[in-house]
Amino acid sequence: MEYGNDFDFSYGVPDGPTMSSSGLGIFSVIMTVYLLVIVAAVIIGIVKYVFKSMALYRLAQRTGNANPWMAWVPFARSYLQGELAGSMPLKKRRLQSPGLWKVLIPLIGTAVIAGLYFLFIVVAGIGTALSYSTGMGAGSLTLSCVMLIVLIIAAVALQAIEAVLDVLVNFHIYHRLTSHNMAIIHSVLGLFIPMYEAICLFVMSKKPYNPGMEPNLPPQTPNFGCDPVPPTMPVSPAASVSPMPAEAPVQQVPVTPTESSAQNPYVNPMQVQETEDLAKDTQSTEAEPTENSAEK
Repeated sequence: MEYGNDFDFSYGVPDGPTMSSSGLGIFSVIMTVYLLVIVAAVIIGIVKYVFKSMALYRLAQRTGNANPWMAWVPFARSYLQGELAGSMPLKKRRLQSPGLWKVLIPLIGTAVIAGLYFLFIVVAGIGTALSYSTGMGAGSLTLSCVMLIVLIIAAVALQAIEAVLDVLVNFHIYHRLTSHNMAIIHSVLGLFIPMYEAICLFVMSKKPYNPGMEPNLPPQTPNFGCDPVPPTMPVSPAASVSPMPAEAPVQQVPVTPTESSAQNPYVNPMQVQETEDLAKDTQSTEAEPTENSAEK
């Protein structure tokens, strides 16, 4: 004899994970869109980097810059872009070396923001710990809110300074290649439209300079399509002077004691005097034996 209960209840709840399946479908759609956005952002970033680098490289070559290769190196191309703009007037002063400022301002601003963020984390952690342990963390939490506001203001100020510097640099590059008003428009639109700056620089790099704004390049000798002339070693001034031809030997004319330099133009007066003295000495020497023999 078997004892047992066999109850079959139905509460109208559908069997199977129907809710989780719909949630999984939504999650898959969100992740697909997210991945597509990331891929599109990477492609746009690569295209922007290549176009801007090509434009800066071409502009550096046209201005005679000694290091156009910096257009392809991160941070170095920011310095190159500022140097292409040259010194910029700021009211009564001039901003020298804008390329150096384009590199230093982001680095200094990032360091300041990182320090403020670290302090915010420390203060927020201390306030949270005090609120849980003693219930007196209100002051620390208030300080955390203040530091968060300061952090946001510092980040916004850094972005504003970088944007103003970018507009000034691009304006001083554009105004040599287009009109004054168009240079302002292109510089401002480059802040808000993606890839606008890179494409605009690429197009401007092919345009001729405005009259009177050409870069000062050293004069180059035209080659007329011939092969390049190989470099030559520098020659000292002494070696470049051709040697003087050797002088012809002066013809020596035998001179008699009675011949004067007035009769013969080739006679050296000193040589005539020496010859006459030698003749006198010879005559005196020959006369001495004669006198001695006469005395005997």
